Amino acid sequence: FGYREALDTNTVGKIKLVVTGLRRRSRLSDPVWLGILAASNTSTLATFSAVGSTNWTCPAGLTSIMVECWGSGGGGASFVTTNCGGGGGGAYSRSTVTVTPGNTYTSVIGGGGGVDNDGTNTTFNTNTVVAAGGKKGVELAGGLGGATADGTGDVKYSGGTGGAGVNTLVFGGGGGGGAGNAANGGNGQDMATAGIGGVKGGGNGGTGANTGGGGTAASPGVQPGGGGGGGHHLTITRPAAAGAPGKVIISWTHL
Repeated sequence: FGYREALDTNTVGKIKLVVTGLRRRSRLSDPVWLGILAASNTSTLATFSAVGSTNWTCPAGLTSIMVECWGSGGGGASFVTTNCGGGGGGAYSRSTVTVTPGNTYTSVIGGGGGVDNDGTNTTFNTNTVVAAGGKKGVELAGGLGGATADGTGDVKYSGGTGGAGVNTLVFGGGGGGGAGNAANGGNGQDMATAGIGGVKGGGNGGTGANTGGGGTAASPGVQPGGGGGGGHHLTITRPAAAGAPGKVIISWTHL
């Protein structure tokens, strides 16, 4: 066939592509077209991190999206005793969701649990996708991580459990790590060490309080979903910390 001077045109989706120098009977399977189609296949992310309700309106021509939710972390236990557990990390859920162009969908980002309070769930479209919040730390025990059984989604991971703290030493328990999109969150340790967030996206837990050597307060969990560190009281008092908020990511592909 050879090459010609005239323009060949093809239309992909709503984007008209004009290419010079193609053979008259070139096909979409030709390498040049495969490269052009790959370049036109782009992804868009909408990320929501602010606590509370937020709306997203489906663009024209879109019928399917990926929704990822992270539950919030539980708060660490306050210094009512010398043994204060860290809060549990929030869970993760995701699903492919069918949507209608022009419709508005509401996400609710769970707020991190304050000291001595549970974390809260994060949701998309009420209960289409749900990721559970972590539980609060308590005396003698860390809070449980958000459970997959309490969530809704095609793929789910649980948050890490908070550390229990050490009664005879000077440490509050570390907060549990928030779940990632490929793994559960790591557990917090009894001697203040925080749990690591799950692989790909989970927030780390907060470190537990330390009353030795002048002492340091517990630190809060990291968004999304890290549990707060537990407090401690021995000769001095160091307070506990809150869990981190959750998050929602909506992603879709333009063809």
